[in-house]
Amino acid sequence: MDRHEEFKRTLLATFKGELDDHLGTLNRELLALERNPPQDEQEAILEEVFRAAHSIKGAARAVDLGNISMLAHRLEDVFSALRRGDLSPSSSLFDALFPFVDALRENMAAHLRGEPIPMENHQQMLDTLEAVMQGKEEIDSVQQDTPKPQAPTETVSQENETRPVVQEEQPGYAPKLTGETIRVATTKLDILMDGIGELLVSRMRTEQRLAEIRALQANLTQWQKNWRQVRSHYNRIKGRSATDTAATPWGHQDITPVLEFLANNEEQLADLDKDINRLGYRFASDYGHLSLLTDDLQEGVRRVRMLPIASLFDLFPRMVRDLTRQRRKKIVLHLEGADTEVDRQVLEAIKDPLTHLLRNAVDHGIENPDVREAAGKPRQGNITLRAAQKGNTIVIEIRDDGAGIDVEAVRRAAVGRGLMSEAEAANLSERETIDLIFRSGLSTHHQVTDISGRGVGMDVVRQNLELLQGVVTVDTSTGQGTTFTLTLPLTMATNHVLLVEVADQIVAVPTTTVERMMLVSPASLGSIEGKPAIRTQDQPLPLLSLARVLELHGEEKPLAPNQKIPVIVVGVVEKRVAFRVDAFQGTQEVVIKNLGSQLKRVRNVAGATILGSGQVVMILNIADLIQSAQLAPGTKTLVPVEVSEISRRRVLVVDDSITTRTLEKNILENAGYDVLVAADGVEAWGLVQGERFDAIVADIDMPRMDGFKLTEKVKADDLYAELPLVLVTSLESPEDRIRGMEAGADAYITKGAFDQKNLLET
Repeated sequence: MDRHEEFKRTLLATFKGELDDHLGTLNRELLALERNPPQDEQEAILEEVFRAAHSIKGAARAVDLGNISMLAHRLEDVFSALRRGDLSPSSSLFDALFPFVDALRENMAAHLRGEPIPMENHQQMLDTLEAVMQGKEEIDSVQQDTPKPQAPTETVSQENETRPVVQEEQPGYAPKLTGETIRVATTKLDILMDGIGELLVSRMRTEQRLAEIRALQANLTQWQKNWRQVRSHYNRIKGRSATDTAATPWGHQDITPVLEFLANNEEQLADLDKDINRLGYRFASDYGHLSLLTDDLQEGVRRVRMLPIASLFDLFPRMVRDLTRQRRKKIVLHLEGADTEVDRQVLEAIKDPLTHLLRNAVDHGIENPDVREAAGKPRQGNITLRAAQKGNTIVIEIRDDGAGIDVEAVRRAAVGRGLMSEAEAANLSERETIDLIFRSGLSTHHQVTDISGRGVGMDVVRQNLELLQGVVTVDTSTGQGTTFTLTLPLTMATNHVLLVEVADQIVAVPTTTVERMMLVSPASLGSIEGKPAIRTQDQPLPLLSLARVLELHGEEKPLAPNQKIPVIVVGVVEKRVAFRVDAFQGTQEVVIKNLGSQLKRVRNVAGATILGSGQVVMILNIADLIQSAQLAPGTKTLVPVEVSEISRRRVLVVDDSITTRTLEKNILENAGYDVLVAADGVEAWGLVQGERFDAIVADIDMPRMDGFKLTEKVKADDLYAELPLVLVTSLESPEDRIRGMEAGADAYITKGAFDQKNLLET
């Protein structure tokens, strides 16, 4: 390729990125204008869309894309007329304008593929728009013969590019680009992140070396202690040898060199102690500095890879708008937390699940206006798409105020499709029945539509979340609506894992998939179909040997008398299984390494990591593991012994994130506490008044009643004023700390500095 062609391709790629930005602006602002905002807001919106159309027109001319320039010029004319007041916004006008936005994108895609541009479609759009502007034609967006709304096709990754923004961005849904931005291929950022990963491994190794130096210090201290204990004997021997050589079986000349050696040893031991302590201090200082720099560099690169979830959320209002008009419903989509940042890879992976959930909410969830009115509900339905960061995870909620999930219809559909017998379906709990919606091919919809009802949407949700090691929960209420909650890792570059020992090996389990860690008495084991089982959260779960499922050569360590079985309960989407392990080795943030091209797909293994000791540890693929568990035998541990109840201190954990409160609950239970949980301050206050607790561990940012108000309520009551209360929160500002202490909190732990040891010590 000559330099001219290379420059042309580079220029075209630059235009493609600019076009995507402007099309996003057009979609977003036209939707806002369609909602008939106040006059001053309308004027600002029209200014914005006019500028976007004008910029597209000029840039398209610069790269010789006449069709795109022509369409943009026509949009510019319409927006100019709206600004002058010569044209008024109307439903028909918006129905005519949105196809122009789609056509601009389709023209660009066709040009990049080298395909011809469909000129007859352009002329039809132009004629329709002209008729609407002249008041000669009203468009019925539902009846017109146009393609049905499809899932959003915009790429979240901006054509494999991202923009590191240098200046501080103002909060909002879509950060505007300034002159202080650059486009960087994400492959370059991936290489940089790989380098950060290697640096993290080196830091872990340095930490291991520091631990070895401290072990040497401990050994040296013990050596000195031992020497002090025998020094009196040395002094007596030295004194006797100097005065009476006949008192010993050896001659004076024989013992003198030994005594001199011991005397020199004492001085050398003292010098060695000083040197090692000095080395330990300097090494610890260097390690602390290296750790700080590594954390800052990792955070900096991670933030460059992060994008506001608005880049994904902004794709959905237009989709919901078109689907709503097609289904003749009245629905408003509300976006919350769109400025929450998440890794680009996670954004790409959750686009399809969110698309299916929103389409199903429009088609299945929200009722027709007449049905809603007959039920005493507003004719207009609401769907809320909300994102929030919780520690190292992102929580996404899709909530609708529709009819809720018909549990009996799900049971009938499962039986009708041969997934189970009528007797099996009748024995399912409501929670187990709702989980069936994630089965492939299951649908309660009687009519197959282009929107949903093909039985594949929920299966796509399950598969994509399994790949991300994510979790989805469903809450539904008949006549009130349904909420899907997705909990996902914030980034795919690093992961928090639980290290467990199995058959003399260490393996890692992503903490986002760990629901519980528990010590189970053999006496409490039950049986399901002849296999051992435990009961957790009022549900029986099969108990399997992790060593056997992984086909490790060794077996679990035999249990000592009265010893309890270490068990982890893991879950992915609707599936949950309990595994026996030998021991818990704590949690750690690790760098995920793939297994290379030679091992692209290894059953039960998602990747690997290297610990500070240099040990290579496999990171388990929990979705695979649960499938493998269905064919594996259970553990042999079945000892019929009565369980004696032990009086333990009780702690109340309060957090609206199920992941956070489950993690804190597991940590505290494994430390010997009896733990109850609450989802917000209102629920917690009710429990405090009716139960006895020895301490409360609470989040701050919660619905209904936040942690500050809960603390004030507890401390203001004479009955509970002395009850210890610890706030564990992501709010790290000095003002929040001061407010927490003023409210009466006994301790304040930030989630950025949160670890198991810190919580237990507090």
